[in-house]
Amino acid sequence: MKVIDLAYAATTDGEMMQGVFTSLRDLIPFSSAVFMPANQETLDLQPGLCFDCSSADMDCYLTHYAPLDPFVLRQPSPNLLNQTVRFSDVVTCSELARSEFSDFLRQVPYHHALATLMGLAEQPVGVFSLHRQAHERNFCVGDCAILDCIAPHLARAITLRSHSSDRAERAETGILVLGSDGDVRYVNGVARHCLGKTPPQTLLAGLGNEDTSTITLGAQSFRVSRIPWTTASLLQRFAAEETAADQIVGAPADKDPIEVWRTATAQRAGASIVILRPFRQRIDLVRRLAHYGLSPRQSEIAVWALRGLANREIASRLFITEQTVKEHFQEIYSRAGVQTRTELLAKVLWTGGAMPAERCAKTRSEET
Repeated sequence: MKVIDLAYAATTDGEMMQGVFTSLRDLIPFSSAVFMPANQETLDLQPGLCFDCSSADMDCYLTHYAPLDPFVLRQPSPNLLNQTVRFSDVVTCSELARSEFSDFLRQVPYHHALATLMGLAEQPVGVFSLHRQAHERNFCVGDCAILDCIAPHLARAITLRSHSSDRAERAETGILVLGSDGDVRYVNGVARHCLGKTPPQTLLAGLGNEDTSTITLGAQSFRVSRIPWTTASLLQRFAAEETAADQIVGAPADKDPIEVWRTATAQRAGASIVILRPFRQRIDLVRRLAHYGLSPRQSEIAVWALRGLANREIASRLFITEQTVKEHFQEIYSRAGVQTRTELLAKVLWTGGAMPAERCAKTRSEET
């Protein structure tokens, strides 16, 4: 199919979705469309492509209306990736009239919509939606079937591009949601694999009052981060407790699902989103050194020094003279605000803590 070929041939996600939306009009007539990628760490929806509609409306949606969207209230869930849903199937006219989301619909040029949460290996990748105006007919089941066929390919194409463009970030991210009482609300497959038999609560204990820390699980070290909820986070639905989810899906007809959702959200106040990423020392060192405005060559030299190589060893690896290495170090020290390799090591690796005495002695001997 032409649309699927376009997905894999495109060089960027924006180019892909522009081509996909243009080609889809030959299969499914629609008035406008949007694509919003999902941040792979937080699952927050991000600004994306607006096709024949206003980007200002997308900004308004993400900052305020996303948690009120009937698609978000009833969808998504981990079991509904790559399954297209019609707007009319998730909310009735009477429910919509009682919700604040109706204010948003009066601002945008659509009345009917199809939406698909694309994903790969239980991981959401992004959302795309097709729209029709009030005077146009609603979408049909056949339209949903077409998007169901396309969505997995779009998710795979986006993931492949991400991996090929940044090989250093290929390692997958573990995501957990823990309630204020420590109970587990959501754990993705990567986190389950990394944790093994380690209780998820151990991560929160390791963080303490900090937002970032490191932990060793088996033979692998991980960076653990705690992040707050945001209005556009898909995790708010992924982390829904079974009781709350049952209330939303099976709510009586006379009970406003918007209020049911707000109650469930309030019950989850204080929950923590915890991110688990493999610790890659070289990548982490480069990121820290970037704060000092080093050139690529200076950063490379500094990384080798921080990993314990002497000047002559660095010169040999980089095919430059030892004198050139020393000259680079003078500029590195100046930009980092230090005077010796020992101070650089302490500043970059042990900021806020003491450097082990044996490492200090080893570094001093290398400097001389």
